[in-house]
Amino acid sequence: MRVLNISFQIAPTLQEQWLEWMKNKFIPMIIATECFHHHQFYQLDITSDQAPTYTIQLFSESPEKLVQYQEKSATVLMDELLTTWGDQCFHFITTMQIVN
Repeated sequence: MRVLNISFQIAPTLQEQWLEWMKNKFIPMIIATECFHHHQFYQLDITSDQAPTYTIQLFSESPEKLVQYQEKSATVLMDELLTTWGDQCFHFITTMQIVN
C-alpha cells in the first residue's frame, strides 16, 4: 500500500475559510480521481507562534494508482491550490510505503 502525504501551513487569518475549502472542494476533488480508497485529515499540534499546520494522508492500494494520480491529476489539483490560496498556503508532498 502507498500513501501520499500532503502537508500544509496556512495563514492564520485564512484558517477557517481554508478548512471549509479543503473539506468541501479540495479533498472531494482528490477522492474523485478514484486513485485513493481512504484518507485521513489531521491538524498538527504546534506551538502558538507557528502557523496552523495540517496534513492529509491519501491511501492507495497500488503503486500504479499513485502513479496514475501523479501523471493525470496532481498538477491540476496543485494548481487549484496555488490559484486559490497563493503564498498564503505553503505545502509539500511526500509519498510513503506502509511496511507493517
